[in-house]
Amino acid sequence: MNSMPWFERTMKFGHPIEMLPFFLERLSGTFVRLQSKAQGIQNDILSTPSNGKWSVKQIIGHLTEVDRVVNKRLDEICSGQEMMSPAVFEPQDYNPWPIEKVLMTFQTQRLINIAKYNALSPEMLLHSSMHPRLKVKMTPVDLAWFDAEHDDHHLVKINEIIFTLTKN
Repeated sequence: MNSMPWFERTMKFGHPIEMLPFFLERLSGTFVRLQSKAQGIQNDILSTPSNGKWSVKQIIGHLTEVDRVVNKRLDEICSGQEMMSPAVFEPQDYNPWPIEKVLMTFQTQRLINIAKYNALSPEMLLHSSMHPRLKVKMTPVDLAWFDAEHDDHHLVKINEIIFTLTKN
């Protein structure tokens, strides 16, 4: 079954602040889900791009890079900036890295973000800024949901890659 491309998805925002614990639970669980998917998979499979796209390691590295953008955007929302910064990436080649290093780099950044979310006051959770690509106002709660959805998108992509490369 084919999954819907990320940029074709329709997103609805305006989540109540009481949903944040649920979104943070999803964000917190991504590391374990990534670790579970990579466990027992040969390094060459984790490093092999599938269908001309990213490898499993590149996807995990991408999620780390996205978390750095999310961290910056959280600061921008809470400081009252009208528009969030665009997502600008300086991608690295994660394929030569051991999977443990790729995973730990992700986990380190994710824990920083979770701590930042948990430190926000109820008043800060009501602040909003315009997302530069989507042209919609997002609160920290919306940003957490958006990030969790993005994680799930890439977890599905990892499933597809592993299935494609190991089905023989």
